[in-house]
Amino acid sequence: MELVPKLLYVSIWRLIGIIAVAVLLPPFGLWPGIKYWRKGDEQAKIVGIVAIVITVISTIITIWISAGILDSVNQTLNTVNTLNGL
Repeated sequence: MELVPKLLYVSIWRLIGIIAVAVLLPPFGLWPGIKYWRKGDEQAKIVGIVAIVITVISTIITIWISAGILDSVNQTLNTVNTLNGL
């Protein structure tokens, strides 16, 4: 009995969903990315790699923006504390 790997069909709506998850919820984009990268045909592998790359880029941007917001809040709180001390 020969085991044949099941090919994963990627429709345009599923592709849009995978990319949306990768952009909007960065860590969760890794799951479908790895799933499609490890299994399926060449198209599925490309979808998986694209999802992983977008997830990594989105994660880096999210961390960068979050650090900027936290720095801004910290500066504002320091200014308020300084003004209250006068």
